[in-house]
Amino acid sequence: MTHRARIRPLARRAALTAAFGALLVPAAAGTATADAAKKKKKSPVVTSVRPMDAFIGETVEIRGRHFLRGRNRNSVVFKRDGGRAIFVKADVGTTKLLRVKLPAKLAPALIVRDGVAVPTRLRVRVLAAKFGKSFTSLRRSPLVGPEKPPAPPVPPASQPDGDCDADGLLNRVDPDDDNDLLGDELEAQLKLDGCKRDSDGDAVEDGYEYKAAQDVNDDGYHQDPASYLPYPSKRPYPNPLFADAGTDYDGDGLTLIDEYSLWLNHGVRSLDNLLYSDGKQYSRDIDANAYDKHMDFLAWAGPAGYGAVLDVDRDGTTTDIERYYFDVDYDGKLSDDERDEDADGLANWVEAHGYLQSAWWTARYEKEKPYTIAYAGTELADHDSDGDGVRDGADDQDHDDYTNISEQSRRLVAGETSGWTFGRDAGPSWVRPIEPMKSDPFSSEPRYAWVQPFNPCLPDMYSRTCARYPSIADPYPPFDTETPVFNVFN
Repeated sequence: MTHRARIRPLARRAALTAAFGALLVPAAAGTATADAAKKKKKSPVVTSVRPMDAFIGETVEIRGRHFLRGRNRNSVVFKRDGGRAIFVKADVGTTKLLRVKLPAKLAPALIVRDGVAVPTRLRVRVLAAKFGKSFTSLRRSPLVGPEKPPAPPVPPASQPDGDCDADGLLNRVDPDDDNDLLGDELEAQLKLDGCKRDSDGDAVEDGYEYKAAQDVNDDGYHQDPASYLPYPSKRPYPNPLFADAGTDYDGDGLTLIDEYSLWLNHGVRSLDNLLYSDGKQYSRDIDANAYDKHMDFLAWAGPAGYGAVLDVDRDGTTTDIERYYFDVDYDGKLSDDERDEDADGLANWVEAHGYLQSAWWTARYEKEKPYTIAYAGTELADHDSDGDGVRDGADDQDHDDYTNISEQSRRLVAGETSGWTFGRDAGPSWVRPIEPMKSDPFSSEPRYAWVQPFNPCLPDMYSRTCARYPSIADPYPPFDTETPVFNVFN
């Protein structure tokens, strides 16, 4: 009995020790599993957004990988170039798919032209277990438009005593109920909404799209130059029944909404020979030598103290190349993109999509990192975009004392041209090759070729707004190691 009593406590102690050890094993294993799971968290990646043309209030699908499952667990970040980021919770989430309804709080991110919000390209980034490494490229970024107006509760044909356009004329006696410059009978034939000026809700009114479509369809071979081919109803482009405001049908670099805005800004609201048409690259026959908008800008520049604004290379003289810089193809005539509707010294395309938009520089010189401050670009139809009393061409986006005109082109400021005539027999008198820009970094001749309107350190690293202590970790020109040194000529 005594021997048995001595053995039982020992056995019990051994059993307890074994059990305690068994408890420690899963705990340690759980910690290791948690650490491994934590290490496996990956940044979400966006591969596609559908549809690419959407309006506030509609739902888009975002496909990719490394998302979180469940409702409201992922945040989708929308951002316009030069604007602030807006976070929106995804309604539905799987590891590869998110559905998000575009909320009204995206409205401030849209570009406003002539007081009207227009479809705007918004880049996308996802916050899941981690933050996505970058926003989507422009090619994968959706074009987001303002919320569509509600459809009329009753078709206008059933409301003869209504007044769709609130002009005081009842529909039954008004030949154009919605005041879109198309008669009611024609709108019925085209299957348009006779009570809505903009049937497809893309911020471009039906009459303008109809007329621009005629211009696109005009083959130029009619015996009667005043006639037009019929409206291309089977392939109606530009299309008043399809939201296509961001499309450039005539290939002049200006989108449908750009040219519509310019047409409105011109002040003559008529469909007779559109002053700006997305169906013609040359909507008007304009001589570069006597362009009234440019004369208007120059008439302002002298008294305002910007008389030398066209001396781009700062050599004390103004050559014909500098004087006619806006005629980019040197044909002596101005296409819609070369015209300057707001008379600020900057061509329409330059302000809408070109050199006075920071996105152009990022895409054109992808190895050049942007400056730390995201300076705003200029507006297409506003001659003084920042409201300081200086017209945009003579203004200075990055405040480095180089005007926007002088910083819009590295070739122009270097005094370089190839004398292109683009297949024509002869260009105007100012088209002649001159000495190209020198590539010798030790040349004594001052050259200011390395311009950038959104980087105050170019071309002068000692300008009054260039950072005195540039970033070492993420340097921008001229403090980076990617850009060739020979571009510096000051």
